[in-house]
Amino acid sequence: MSKTVLTDLNICVLGDGIAKGVGDPQHRGWAGLLIDSVIAGHGPLNYYNLGIVGQNSEAVLRRQGELEPRMPVGADNRLILAFGLMDAVGVGGEDPLPAKTSWHNLAILLKEVHCHYKPLLVGPPAVYDPAQNARLKRINGGFRELCARARVPYVDLYTSLANDVQYRRELIQGDRLHPGSFGHRKIFDLVSNDRSWWFG
Repeated sequence: MSKTVLTDLNICVLGDGIAKGVGDPQHRGWAGLLIDSVIAGHGPLNYYNLGIVGQNSEAVLRRQGELEPRMPVGADNRLILAFGLMDAVGVGGEDPLPAKTSWHNLAILLKEVHCHYKPLLVGPPAVYDPAQNARLKRINGGFRELCARARVPYVDLYTSLANDVQYRRELIQGDRLHPGSFGHRKIFDLVSNDRSWWFG
């Protein structure tokens, strides 16, 4: 079977520590696994992981300018957004963001990027702490609704992982927020098998 060659394909991942792959001993994370699968099936591409540990949606929103030099006009530009975890946890000892603030930040970001790139949002996964999970569940619901209205594909990690025993077991072996190799493989499976994934 011949490979379909994708020319001028750029894929950026913009988000937090989950986007970056924190916790994966191979330092690739689920996003790296996705890129490996696309390259295996379609050939070379340009890949940029712009995930930064500990960032909430406000910080991610401020960094959208990082996309422009990596995704030139006229190319096939794909954007994977992955954030929201730190909105529910809180950054640097600060209080978590109100869910409405998280939703507002996402709405602004989607409006800014939708006309320039082909976006897909990977929602925040569950964590170990019940109170944080309650906030994540609310954020997740709002993110899903906003993406539906904007016609942006949304991969709902929270619902799939909230009661996953092995995923939770791996969380407690780490920092209780970021998964290890199993969890990143699980997220890869959820994204790559979602009907909204571009290269399914």
